[in-house]
Amino acid sequence: MEKKRKNFWTLTPYFYYIYICMQNNSSPNGSLKEPLTRSQQDVLDFIQNTCATQGAPPSYREIQEHFGFKAVGSVQGYVKALIKKGYLENPQRDSTKRKSRGLFPSGFKAQGTKRIPIYGEIAAGSLRDTPQIELGSLMVAQEDAADPCFALRVVGDSMVEAGIFEGDHLIVERGARVRNGDIVVALVGGETTVKRYKTGSEGTFLIPENKKMKPIRVTDKSFQVQGKVVGLQRKL
Repeated sequence: MEKKRKNFWTLTPYFYYIYICMQNNSSPNGSLKEPLTRSQQDVLDFIQNTCATQGAPPSYREIQEHFGFKAVGSVQGYVKALIKKGYLENPQRDSTKRKSRGLFPSGFKAQGTKRIPIYGEIAAGSLRDTPQIELGSLMVAQEDAADPCFALRVVGDSMVEAGIFEGDHLIVERGARVRNGDIVVALVGGETTVKRYKTGSEGTFLIPENKKMKPIRVTDKSFQVQGKVVGLQRKL
């Protein structure tokens, strides 16, 4: 299948997955998997298809709505069974003891993709104190994260006119060369924000992409650009 050109800011890229061991009902270590019931297979197929077309697994709520389950607990039961039988990866817990969103089918390789860590939330609004805590991972196109990258979830609406909305995951290239006009993740006075970077004879500014908000003039000597935004993923 020919890979379609995607809109850089608003479309989640298509990924081409090569599933290993799915056809012969075996696990990556060669042992036979326990057979699935018809309903378990349906749930697994939905998760696989969502990963392949949207680049990320569905949420528990999305699985519930797709199948018309009365409660999220039904989804949890299916997921637990699929993990136990070796068809789904076991979600990893971060340092806050919460499970990451990782309903990826086990035993597969992603062609042209890579996983990057999600380091919490970033303010698209006022400055925000955001400790760097890994909250799972995000699967992205290799072309969008060729250099060392991490992801941050957007909170706020200061960048809506650049097509960045609350709930989006930003792909941030660490240590990238930044030029005037780039959208950056910046550290100002120990707090982080995402804004457009501008510097010149009048000083350095962090510019929001929202007419209701004013630019931030950078005067703090501890100001630091932590990375350049090179892409985003949005759950449609």
